[in-house]
Amino acid sequence: MAYCCLYNWVWIVKCLIINKEDKDDNLYFIRIIILFAASIFLRAAFFKPEKSKEIKQTLTGIEDSAVENGIVQRFQEMIQHKTISYNDRSKTDFKEFERFKEMLVRNYPRLNEACTRELYGDAGVLYRWPGKTAGDPVVLMSHYDVVPVNEELWTKPAFEGLLENGVIWGRGTLDTKGTLCGVVEAVEKLIGEGFVPETDIYLSFSGDEEISGNSAPTIVEALKSRGIRPKLVLDEGGAIVENVFPGVTKPSALIGVGEKGYMDVVLEMSGKGGHSSAPPSHTLVGRLAKAVVLLEQHPFKANISPAVKEMFEKMGRHSTFMYRLIFANMWCFGPLLKVLFTKQGGEMNALIRTTLAPTVMEGSQAFNVMPPKAKVGLNLRLMVTDTVESSLARINSIISDPEIQVTCIGGHNASPIANTTSEGWKKVERAIEETWQGTIVSPYLMLAASDSRHFCAISDNVLRFSAMTLSSEERGMIHGNDERITVKALMETVAFYIRLIKQL
Repeated sequence: MAYCCLYNWVWIVKCLIINKEDKDDNLYFIRIIILFAASIFLRAAFFKPEKSKEIKQTLTGIEDSAVENGIVQRFQEMIQHKTISYNDRSKTDFKEFERFKEMLVRNYPRLNEACTRELYGDAGVLYRWPGKTAGDPVVLMSHYDVVPVNEELWTKPAFEGLLENGVIWGRGTLDTKGTLCGVVEAVEKLIGEGFVPETDIYLSFSGDEEISGNSAPTIVEALKSRGIRPKLVLDEGGAIVENVFPGVTKPSALIGVGEKGYMDVVLEMSGKGGHSSAPPSHTLVGRLAKAVVLLEQHPFKANISPAVKEMFEKMGRHSTFMYRLIFANMWCFGPLLKVLFTKQGGEMNALIRTTLAPTVMEGSQAFNVMPPKAKVGLNLRLMVTDTVESSLARINSIISDPEIQVTCIGGHNASPIANTTSEGWKKVERAIEETWQGTIVSPYLMLAASDSRHFCAISDNVLRFSAMTLSSEERGMIHGNDERITVKALMETVAFYIRLIKQL
């Protein structure tokens, strides 16, 4: 491709030099336009996917219906534990978390016999599965806490693990008891077959991921104190999805190679308050609303980072020709793409810039009362080019109102980016290609935050992939109503981990 493009430009320059005597003639400019268009189309014509490798799908031993039924029943029991995380820890039922950990011991005897178990933080569980050699280990992650539910809005019970027409209903089926089930079922089965991994494998299960708790950081500190540097860390993240990239309809496995930073900011003003019948010319709420409008009118600068560029390079080759014209010629159409994504908003816009979303507004509790204090809450997701400090300074400069107090109440910068040429990436990629044959495998930048960011302190290869197929409807169920997973998808998750672990 590079040689083709170089030859193409040499040819264009040569033609222009040869015909420079026509520089005062309209034909000269017509030639420029024709040659420019030819260059664009030629690059798009050669911008195609690499020839796909033929990978034979091996059996995993879970194809038997009796085995499947056992996995489903144990998964239903996982869902039945109400391991709900609350920011107000006084609301958390820690007995449910203890019962969940006891269930892991009871239902997976081989795992608990072959592996050592340590407990960390409020609800962290770390298993170590000894390997044959003392090489750098692997960490497989998940979390078993879930977000609260409003059961009145659910079609089926949220914590019964109801199985109906090949679908298992319940909070946590997708986020992320499904992947936890896949990990422990795979390990339990492989231990039963006498399999021993080449190096140690750690199973890191957090019970407070949803509230950014201390389980994962405490586990990381423990591993760090022992001098352990995992060669691969795999946590929740992307999935097998369709129709998420312009012009691509083929199923795509998106593996998060990094995640954006996170930041919560409060804008606050104080005043006299009073009766609304005689308001000042500029109210507290009005001035805060103006500040929000200013922030929305001045979005953060668009930046196609190396991770996103690599995604465009991979996914763009599988797109329609019209989109390949764009993605094959980012040197030309990159600025246009930034404008289009900015106007469109949503996920594609979030891939190329730090986003700012006003999420909370508080003022008076009555319509006829002027509040003595008002505030607005902002949530930011930071690109690697923006830090917590620089973003806070930017907000202050845009608002430019000394009476508005701007406070960051929590946040962290974006994570480092993993290498897609590493052995860990290749093994995850192969397990995906064997489990979901014909699927495109591509890196992407994860927009949400996860526990995996903590492991970047001890590993250069932290990947984020939830090993399951997710439709657009199912993606909307995560943290939403009627969360559920098909039995087929759950079994594919187990099969993926079996195939991955056998390579490690």
